[in-house]
Amino acid sequence: MIVPVYIHHYELEKICESDGEYAVCDNYYADHEYTIDDVEFDYGDLEGIVDRYLDDILEILQKNYKKKLNMLLKTNR
Repeated sequence: MIVPVYIHHYELEKICESDGEYAVCDNYYADHEYTIDDVEFDYGDLEGIVDRYLDDILEILQKNYKKKLNMLLKTNR
């Protein structure tokens, strides 16, 4: 799945050099791999993901988190 992500400035600093006036970035357009822990979604991105993959999310919740889901539904009545 490809989603828009925010890359922290320090990640760009790793691939860029600056002389005070200009910056040159190597591999700026290259693919970079990040783990889930490295990625932060903003609320709008999460809403879009849920809208697009709601059926899959519900299937996962029912399959793997049925007890927790039932407890949440009972307490929110």
